Amino acid sequence: MELLLLALLGIGTGAYGVLVGAGGGFILGPILLLFLDLEPEVVAGTVLASVAINSISGASAYRAMKLVDYRSGLLFAAAAVPGSVMGAFGVGAVAPSTFRILFGILLLVLAVQLAFRPNIPESNRTDKPTHMIAATVRSRHIVTEDGEEYRYEFNEMLATSFNVILGFISSFFGTGGGFLRTPILISAFGFPVRVAAATSIFALSIYATAGAATHAALGHVEWWPTFALTGAGLVLGGQIGARLADRVSGPWILRLLLVVVLFLGIRLVWQGALG
Repeated sequence: MELLLLALLGIGTGAYGVLVGAGGGFILGPILLLFLDLEPEVVAGTVLASVAINSISGASAYRAMKLVDYRSGLLFAAAAVPGSVMGAFGVGAVAPSTFRILFGILLLVLAVQLAFRPNIPESNRTDKPTHMIAATVRSRHIVTEDGEEYRYEFNEMLATSFNVILGFISSFFGTGGGFLRTPILISAFGFPVRVAAATSIFALSIYATAGAATHAALGHVEWWPTFALTGAGLVLGGQIGARLADRVSGPWILRLLLVVVLFLGIRLVWQGALG
């Protein structure tokens, strides 16, 4: 029964994570922390290894749908790789209770941001926002497999820079960091919802692999049964999530995050405070 639950957990979190451009780790990690007797560094390493597999699967589906902004994805990944490697070394230095509290606070910050941010329109963005550093503003034009066009512009340097921090967070907590990147790309940089999710997963497939390899070298991955079963489930779930992205509207994709993130954040802070 436990093995079946791990596989189903992988499928569910994989589909949900790819749907919102996050890779599933921000759900899978807290659940494993709350319900399995694993050390924080093992949870982080095992989940990040599963997220790497999930994001590779999801990115392949998004590439087929022609939703990925490749230049942005490669820049985001390059900025995140160093932090992803360092995060694997840093997690072992933190006490388990402190790790749970920090993880819970991270999720609660995300929940607040999702609750109070304005809705994102479904239509293509045609406005020309004012940019602080105009020299680094770049325009994108994407035509998807189904013929939908997206035109948008954003500050490429700033959008790339914040991925340095996300790389560390992704490996330290094992979340991948996509659950933070996708809302920021949408609300702060004007990415269309579907493109933000697809590009985030593409970048994640690169730097999560680097972080997971570092965790594995440090002995932080529980290969059986957690990685094997959740990883297989995440691959299947990743394909499901990418296809569901065609059927779920952008604002609903973001609203789906709120309830689960809020619940898991409160539980982790409470558990960590109890020691």
